Amino acid sequence: MGDWVYYSAFLKLDAVAERISVAQEIHQSDTLNELIQRALTSSRADEIRDYLLKQRQRFFNTIVVGVYGGEPRWYELALRDSPRLPVETLPPYIKGALGLLVLSGREQVFALDGQHRVVGIRRAVAKSRTLGDEEVSMIFLAHKKTAAGRRRTRRLFTTLNRYAKPVNKKEAIALDEDDVVAIVTRSLLDGYELFSGKKVSAAQTKSLPVTDQRSITTIVALYDALDVYLKTSERGWSRFKRYRPPDTEIEVFYSKAVALWDAMRRAFPALEQMARSGQEATVAGQFRNREGGHLLFRPIGLVLAVRAVRLLCDEGLTLGRAARALGAVPMSLAAEPWIGLLWDLANRRMITSSEAQRLALKILLHGAGGSLESLRTTPNEVRNEWAGLVNRPVSDIHLRRYV
Repeated sequence: MGDWVYYSAFLKLDAVAERISVAQEIHQSDTLNELIQRALTSSRADEIRDYLLKQRQRFFNTIVVGVYGGEPRWYELALRDSPRLPVETLPPYIKGALGLLVLSGREQVFALDGQHRVVGIRRAVAKSRTLGDEEVSMIFLAHKKTAAGRRRTRRLFTTLNRYAKPVNKKEAIALDEDDVVAIVTRSLLDGYELFSGKKVSAAQTKSLPVTDQRSITTIVALYDALDVYLKTSERGWSRFKRYRPPDTEIEVFYSKAVALWDAMRRAFPALEQMARSGQEATVAGQFRNREGGHLLFRPIGLVLAVRAVRLLCDEGLTLGRAARALGAVPMSLAAEPWIGLLWDLANRRMITSSEAQRLALKILLHGAGGSLESLRTTPNEVRNEWAGLVNRPVSDIHLRRYV
């Protein structure tokens, strides 16, 4: 491809662990080569190790490696006529494409794309001897230890790593069969009346235009809200995001999600009205408009509300009580406490800065009767922060409890 000659092959994982090193010798400077080594994060390699050890349906993309030194040799396999497949029926480019690539063992082979996978394979094989018999596809490229050769290899290294586009968040939510939050999100979209049909936007961003009169929120915001509420613990939660739990556990998480939204519908009539509307209805337009509308019909507001509910539950409130307490807080964006903080009245648009969102969560929690200690702050500190953010005197700031 281009001016690269490559050999597509496969290796057993124990051979990868033993023979493939990470990118090196593409700079003459030891310091620059060391920087490449340091870019390999141990945590990412450990995640790949755990994936190989725990995921039965494991699979990798092809690993691209550079080769220099030694005596690599290519032995072409001859094709002979077969009653089932005459040679003359094959396209001309097949000739010379099949064969054996033989390495003497004196070559130096290093990963150009797939470095974390190589390190993860190495760590996984060290823990499981049977794993070493599995195979992974490889692409071998010749590398020359000249100035021009290093330059050429560096360019390929950066091209492979720079232009590899990861799956975006929206696509991951739609496709991921291991992330329990993505699985539950899809289940809600399929069968829970508040979100099913056309009531959730597939927009990639967390914002929704006022012209969208059918969507209560975006798929990304729904995922983020569920991620906040369903999280078990900071340390153990990644296990549920990377390795599919048993179906019985998935059902438990789904039941918790349904209980959350059932409680929110009871506490917020606007959500219940949305749930009872048809998929072609424009109910959302009543609650998200040029005048601001309802906080929960803005994706940022929905996530903030669920975060506040989770904090209240962590303080010991039942889910129903937490939702009802939050329901007592004003939800109109064009009024206190949100005007000037989350709603820009002059320009009729949401204020989405991270500072505004953090402060809004504190106001929500306090207004619903929660303790600000969980957010490591006090009412006085919140008032001062609020005054500074909206450029008003502290005397004009009224931090209220609504329950």
